[in-house]
Amino acid sequence: MENFVVAQEAAVVAKRKRITHPPDRIAQAVSLGRHVGATSAVLTLNKKLPAAEQLTAGTIDSWLCRFKKEGKFWENMGKRGRTSVMDCVPGVRNEWEKQVASFRAQGSSVTARLSSTIVTAVLEEKAPSLLARHGGHLKVSVTTGQKALAASGMSWRKKSSSRILPPIAELAESRDDFYKSLHDCFPGVVVDRHLVINFDQTFHQYNPTRGYTWEKKGSGRVQLTDSKDGFTLLPVISVAGVVGAQMIFPGTTSLSFPSVPPGPLLRYTHTNNHWSNEKTTIELFKTIIFPHIAARRAVLDDVAAPVIVLADAFSAHWTPAVRALVAKEDAVAYIAVPDSLTHLFQPLDLGVIAAIKQSVLRRKDEFAEQEIRTAIQENRAVMLSKSRPVLRHRTTLYIKECLADPSVCAERCCRTGFDRAGITRVLYGNTDVLPDVDNFIPPTSCDECGEFALARDDTPDCQCFADGHSALLCEQCFENHNMICVPAA
Repeated sequence: MENFVVAQEAAVVAKRKRITHPPDRIAQAVSLGRHVGATSAVLTLNKKLPAAEQLTAGTIDSWLCRFKKEGKFWENMGKRGRTSVMDCVPGVRNEWEKQVASFRAQGSSVTARLSSTIVTAVLEEKAPSLLARHGGHLKVSVTTGQKALAASGMSWRKKSSSRILPPIAELAESRDDFYKSLHDCFPGVVVDRHLVINFDQTFHQYNPTRGYTWEKKGSGRVQLTDSKDGFTLLPVISVAGVVGAQMIFPGTTSLSFPSVPPGPLLRYTHTNNHWSNEKTTIELFKTIIFPHIAARRAVLDDVAAPVIVLADAFSAHWTPAVRALVAKEDAVAYIAVPDSLTHLFQPLDLGVIAAIKQSVLRRKDEFAEQEIRTAIQENRAVMLSKSRPVLRHRTTLYIKECLADPSVCAERCCRTGFDRAGITRVLYGNTDVLPDVDNFIPPTSCDECGEFALARDDTPDCQCFADGHSALLCEQCFENHNMICVPAA
């Protein structure tokens, strides 16, 4: 037995590999364990987990014990006269201020939603047991982020700029002439809803902002990153829904296009200055409008079904070549929206364009929230890319998602613009009673929450607006300011 040798490999005892569970799984296990117990939580969760990542009741019990102790500690800290959870948890306020300052230093807009995202991400790192998703008592909402901004001495400020309002002269006469041209183009014929078409161009930045941000009170100038780099978007809609869209990028070749494929509803083109011209307008008719008309006429089995196409008075839309192209098509009425009155009579300006831009901003905010969480986990300040190809690629993806989003470009949304302009009433309703556009208040998007609604024409009575700065707020955000903010002196 003296010469008996045991192989070294066999003498090593195999150790169990330690599994690092993701934070979402821990949060789900803790929340479920507090309601049904560790044993039941294991049975429920292990049904969806692979064999190598199975949980045990002891693991969940250890998580529950730790989170209960931490949660009780932070709750007791919050009862000692502290003003907010940001002050009772060490490091939360400093990290929140660092991330907000980083956003403002880059010229990005700071919103209440962004503030609440920062608070949530910091608490996930420092005191997760407080959050409701981990079984705690704290639910961080947009109002929480708004309170944090107001408590730090910031107010809702508009970007420093000048605004030029277009002149509106002889509104009633222009309205009557426009409605008469619609009513008389096909007398006695009901135009199919898919064949009442409107297109318009709007500039869109690669890095869009809302124009408002939370900034320290008393600041002399509110600076936001307002790069002029961008493209022109030409959405095309009908009363029955979206038809398509054209994106015009600045450049001389197709190398200026993003790497994202255009898709069935999108077409790419280019000009030297990204604005629409005669060539791009002809392309718009040939690639989007005329194919849509032909497809709808085939469905109706009527090759001469009447069509109404509405466009604003932009010169590139009314060149002799464009007029000649439209004139070759049978039963197509090409009608101009009254000049300087597109905010009252153009359907795209009364809903869809604003909804697309707000939807793009919402998707940009969601991307920023992901970047914030990553930056906090890596213990660094958030940095957003300013590379033109990256921003162009990302914004084009957002546009594609918006065009396919039923909440943005569905029939209900598109028809709303025609209803507000009075066009559907002229074409399909009682033409003796025309909309009273003299007292018409065009709807807009709320600068606080981004939702599309009628904005109030006054400002809340709170310190956020004590310096005379105004914003377009919906009824709910107006009430929130009056309820949670410090009253104005």
